[in-house]
Amino acid sequence: MLFASEMACFCLRGSSIEMKEMKTPSDRNRSRFDIIAEILRKLREPAGKTNIMSNCNMSSHQSGEYLSFMSSNDLIQIDGVPGKVTYQRTQAGRQFLEVYNRMVLLLEPNISASSLIWQ
Repeated sequence: MLFASEMACFCLRGSSIEMKEMKTPSDRNRSRFDIIAEILRKLREPAGKTNIMSNCNMSSHQSGEYLSFMSSNDLIQIDGVPGKVTYQRTQAGRQFLEVYNRMVLLLEPNISASSLIWQ
């Protein structure tokens, strides 16, 4: 038998009761779109891979795959000067972020528009 409250669920197993914390939307794993939007938000200003990795909580391998995917889909551009590579958003990246933010506002009513970065 299962009973749920706002933040916990209680499972009856035989004569014992187990309490389990319920996951909130912010506890869930990030989707591919969530990660892309997070990288694009970080790229309001040009940034290097290490900066993106640490600010978006990603491994080197994971960030490399996302940056490659985003570059091949024209969401970001790569600027290279000797000894340093930086990434920045393209117009398509800004448009993606705008559409993504609108979807979040429609599908997650507990998120306010002011908490999203639009540009």
